[in-house]
Amino acid sequence: MSGDVSEVEHVIGCPTCQKEINVTGFEPGDLINCPHCGHEFTVTRQFGHYLLQKQIGAGGMGAVYLGTDLKLNRVVAIKLLKPELCADQKFLSTFLREAEITASLNHPNIVQVYAFGQEGENYYLVMEHISGGTLDDKIVKNGRITELEGLEIGIAVSAGLDFAHQRGLIHRDIKPGNILFGTNNTPKVVDFGLSLSHDTTDQFAGEIWGTPYYVAPEKLENQPEDFRSDMYSLGTTLFHAMAGRPPYEAEDPTEVAMKHLSGKIVSLKAFVPTISSQTAFAISKSIARYPKDRYESYEEFISQLEDAKRRLQESGGKAEVSEPVAIVETAEESKSSLYIIIAVVVLIIGLTGALYFFRGSLFKEKNAVAEELQGYDPSAAKPKQKR
Repeated sequence: MSGDVSEVEHVIGCPTCQKEINVTGFEPGDLINCPHCGHEFTVTRQFGHYLLQKQIGAGGMGAVYLGTDLKLNRVVAIKLLKPELCADQKFLSTFLREAEITASLNHPNIVQVYAFGQEGENYYLVMEHISGGTLDDKIVKNGRITELEGLEIGIAVSAGLDFAHQRGLIHRDIKPGNILFGTNNTPKVVDFGLSLSHDTTDQFAGEIWGTPYYVAPEKLENQPEDFRSDMYSLGTTLFHAMAGRPPYEAEDPTEVAMKHLSGKIVSLKAFVPTISSQTAFAISKSIARYPKDRYESYEEFISQLEDAKRRLQESGGKAEVSEPVAIVETAEESKSSLYIIIAVVVLIIGLTGALYFFRGSLFKEKNAVAEELQGYDPSAAKPKQKR
């Protein structure tokens, strides 16, 4: 068991014959047969006043279990931290402090944290249970999502992240697997367990949290993070959801990271020609190589996404189809092209000015030539005498 509970001897009573059974080593949700009466049943595990029923997920920090709050009689999700994290006092003290802040976040687009604490040597978070699956599930099932759905998810998740940011938190691990869907398909951000307040991020300098496909370049370079790092991860997540693939792919995680750092700009239209220009622009700006080139606030990003949504709905959900766009040049190549264009413009302006300045002399020469030609007789092959 990821929370290390399975290493502790655990004995339960058979639901049928009530005799004791040693279930040490079994996971909640495992089916076993009672050695006394043969009855088959599902292993559960009591954890404080919570009953763990089965594992429903796992991540970098631990495993998540479907459970029941026995005091309040409600279904919950319980995350047990990995033992190695529980043993790291520096991490643990920061995590518990941030968990307290996270538990205070009450927003429709953030999974609610009900409680956190310790049971024996295990630390845990208790959260609302969201049964609608993840964005990752949608991508796996359908290949990709529609542009309209992508915009709606982007608006909702940005609102949740902005709410947290206004209270001093950044998420640090936005990805398809951390966007869940609740009642009425409402997007909700989960796993603020990796979040850190703005003034504590330097405590973990040198550590790269997150997933390579969605990690911001500044994190790869161990540079300071802020909300724009989350924005980058959200932008790459939306890109993946609408295109059916992340903007940067490679066989090796290191190669993926290098592509994030390369400065190459990938257009969403390169993979989905029917995507509207407004949506493609919004995503491209959110995943700009440098934070200063991204949106200056979530409010600005949301405004851009809402405008794209409005235009899409006004057009009946149909965007102008264009030819697939190739990967654009690097920032350096783009800068060189700009210098060339400027040079050409300067040259044209200079030539125009020179023509204007010498127009008198040029016109005189033209008139003189014209006068000479007036006295020329092609048939005689010699000039006529002027009268």
